[in-house]
Amino acid sequence: MIFSFLCVVSAVHGQSGVRINDGTAVVCAGAVQMVVSGDFVNNGTFNPSNGTVYLSGDTKQNISGSGNNTFYGIELNNSAGADLASNVVITNELSLNSGLLDLVNSNLTLGTGATIQGTPSESNMVVASGTGELRKRFSGTPVSDDSDAFTFPIGTNGAIAEYSPVVMNFKSADFGPQAYVSVQVADTKNPFFSPDVTTYIDRNWVIEPNDMSAFNYEVKLYYTDADIILGSLIEGDISPIKYSNGTWYEPQGLIPDFPDAVEQGSAFIFALSNYMVWGDLTSFSTFGGAGGTGEPLPVELFSFSGECQDGASLLKWSTASEYNSSYFDIEKSDNGFDWEIIHSEDAAGISTSLIEYEFVDVNKFYNTTYYRLNQFDIDGVNHYYGPIEVSCDEQSRLITFPNPSEGTFNLLINDQRFVGEVNMNIIDAHGKLVGSKTLNVLDGINVFPWYDKELEEGMYFILLSTAQNNATLRHVISE
Repeated sequence: MIFSFLCVVSAVHGQSGVRINDGTAVVCAGAVQMVVSGDFVNNGTFNPSNGTVYLSGDTKQNISGSGNNTFYGIELNNSAGADLASNVVITNELSLNSGLLDLVNSNLTLGTGATIQGTPSESNMVVASGTGELRKRFSGTPVSDDSDAFTFPIGTNGAIAEYSPVVMNFKSADFGPQAYVSVQVADTKNPFFSPDVTTYIDRNWVIEPNDMSAFNYEVKLYYTDADIILGSLIEGDISPIKYSNGTWYEPQGLIPDFPDAVEQGSAFIFALSNYMVWGDLTSFSTFGGAGGTGEPLPVELFSFSGECQDGASLLKWSTASEYNSSYFDIEKSDNGFDWEIIHSEDAAGISTSLIEYEFVDVNKFYNTTYYRLNQFDIDGVNHYYGPIEVSCDEQSRLITFPNPSEGTFNLLINDQRFVGEVNMNIIDAHGKLVGSKTLNVLDGINVFPWYDKELEEGMYFILLSTAQNNATLRHVISE
């Protein structure tokens, strides 16, 4: 049964809200308004047409449910804020007038034509207290000026709320049908910095692409006065720097520089306005800010992977180099939130060559098991890597093996979403297409070998696509 609902709830207050039950469809008619003072729970079908949902409660509100939470527009007018408990898509407009929109562990995706309204600040912005990502879809052909630049209105809400947006401006790119950029920000320095880095921005941004290649872009990274940590240098000596797939990148002409970093693009810091800008970039990953010290940066974890082997979890990780490393803790979880230490492994201490580690967990959980690494330095400083997930459920699997590998590896497909003609593209860490193949996938387990001794050492993204579905796998080539 389908109910036609005019989406006007102007008299709902306090704990009242909107609940769409399983098997129920709510269809809005035209540019109507839905004013909600409580939670929005969708376990059925919601068609917003071109109407806007106004979150105008007096206490914190939630958007949740098992249904497809796609909105035309959302306007937040609640100083108590709102939390996401399910993934949300906004196709037209997100208005941030009052309150923090916390993604928690869900993703908020803004459509290709979606815009941000209001005046985002530390009191009205998007934050993520968990693993949630703010995503923006991209399509078409980028223009060379700044007219299509997009501002991610994101920040952190720790001891105090701090607004630190990211501005993305593509100069060129080939966008696939599922192209988007995801952004996360944390109120701590780049986790890959060594203790030798004493002048830095106490904030890091994780920016990742999806379904795009041949990109060149400029990024602006905003920080606050409280983020500035000065050692022997001054704020003007700080430059953006990033860690991507085992490699450090720095802007060209950085003096003093980081000797083991690869130069890419050019950058400036605008100390009076509290932002760094870095242009001509051709790779993504974890961004931070630091003053050059003439000392090498630690190239730490090279890979961390897991797979099911005879009903147990085989975990492998490798380091390209180690600096005063002490040991690794392996932690596991059945939900990705609650963790327990199951094994400790001594580290190398000092190393400049590739070292491989592995551990077998014979007591994995029945379904999907999550793992993460906690690496401790000799001075007690620790860094988390992961999490990754391992599932022994053979009903649906997309994996490459062995991983890491040399130029030869295998792609296993056992997934109903990828049956028939499947396009396989291999993208390197710089976004360059380095290989492609059309696969004829049958129902059941399929294994396709890939032979290419020319692939250089590093991280690669394997993009699988059909007319309806897309997936991205990560594969490491190690010589």
